[in-house]
Amino acid sequence: MTIVLLTPVFVVIAFMAFQAAMWTNARTEARAAARDAAVLVARFGAQPDDVEVSTRAALDGTSSLDVIDVDVPTLQEIGVAGVVSVTVTARANGILVGTSTEVSVTEAVPFEEFRP
Repeated sequence: MTIVLLTPVFVVIAFMAFQAAMWTNARTEARAAARDAAVLVARFGAQPDDVEVSTRAALDGTSSLDVIDVDVPTLQEIGVAGVVSVTVTARANGILVGTSTEVSVTEAVPFEEFRP
């Protein structure tokens, strides 16, 4: 009798742990993409518009994220702030319909200007 009662509890707890791992992986993917984008602009002199498009394309290829927005500041904003701050907003998919959540990650890197 005890096994019959504990089985559903164990299944729910196991699914909750798996769901948390999926959301954590999605957040890590978004953070890595935001960091890469910020570094490309801050240290390698890439154009913000090009980086925004390539970051969105790279994230669209992942199965755990649905990209909502990739925000890369313009060169003028970067010049004023001295920092490249990239924000990636996406929806992390869930195991079941209705269990997805929105993930927003911001990574900032000091602007060091590209020197060939």
